[in-house]
Amino acid sequence: MRIDEICEIQSGYTARGRLSPSPLGVPALQLRDLTDRERWDEIEPECFQLGQMKERYFAGPGDVLFRSRGATNTASAIPADWAHLAVAILPLILLKPDVSRIRPAFLAWSINQPFAQLHFDRRARGTSMRMVPRGVLAELEIDLPDLKTQDMILETSRLSEEAYALEQKSAALRLSLSRLQLSAAAKLHQITTPKGADA
Repeated sequence: MRIDEICEIQSGYTARGRLSPSPLGVPALQLRDLTDRERWDEIEPECFQLGQMKERYFAGPGDVLFRSRGATNTASAIPADWAHLAVAILPLILLKPDVSRIRPAFLAWSINQPFAQLHFDRRARGTSMRMVPRGVLAELEIDLPDLKTQDMILETSRLSEEAYALEQKSAALRLSLSRLQLSAAAKLHQITTPKGADA
């Protein structure tokens, strides 16, 4: 199923020149606001002087944002409990999925999979600054199981990531313990020089 068959695709707002922060301005999301950790509870959109904005540029819970420029071209789903509505600034691309057919989180998960990333690798433009055109994103084909299966896949993926993180933490702790044990052994069995040996 093509991406443009299951969601609306809207390029982010093109800012004219440097953005001017203003407490009375419009909340906005920029590429730099999205991290690989996807900690949306830590993302607080900054306000800028953008003037009158069209509704199609606003991103909120249930939407998906795609990083169309840079070394990492991945997507992030805005969770239902994110208490903001903000303008998506290009190079972010805003996806509004048909939630009767696909979970926003599953859409983002699919875009982030190796097969999708290979699709972008083959069609990205630019050398010094890599860019994935909107049309390339639109033509990406993904598998679309039923909603129940999507939920199962997402939960399995979440548990797998948690297990991996725990394994990494466990490995780090084992390494630290091994170093402490080896240091203790070295100290216990150190060679001492008898008194008067240098005389």
